[in-house]
Amino acid sequence: MKTALLALVAFALLGQPVQAADPLAGVWQTQPGRDGGFGHVQIQPCAGGLCGTVVQTFDAQGRAVKANDLGALILDNVVPTDGRTYGEGRIINPETGRSYTARLRLRGDSLDVGGCVLMICRNAGTWQRVR
Repeated sequence: MKTALLALVAFALLGQPVQAADPLAGVWQTQPGRDGGFGHVQIQPCAGGLCGTVVQTFDAQGRAVKANDLGALILDNVVPTDGRTYGEGRIINPETGRSYTARLRLRGDSLDVGGCVLMICRNAGTWQRVR
């Protein structure tokens, strides 16, 4: 009886649908900065949206380095707004600390990244999916 009950519980748990991860979740390589260096940003669920943190930094030659923005939160509480478009959260420039309303568009393994202040929007480049 105990074995049958355990099997039934296991079957019930395994039979539950697995929620698909948001297509934006993963690790993304940023556009190179002024010095040619770039970073890897881990995007994952956070309080009600998605957040992105710099998890690895590289110099212009692609060598891993320990830059000042390592560990910086650069996307905060971004949410899907329409299909493959994300916004409403904040994108933070780690060099200046300024934040903007995030404007992201997912195109397969590319992510167009931008931000807006009032009615002025600016493109911050295209990120590529690493994993």
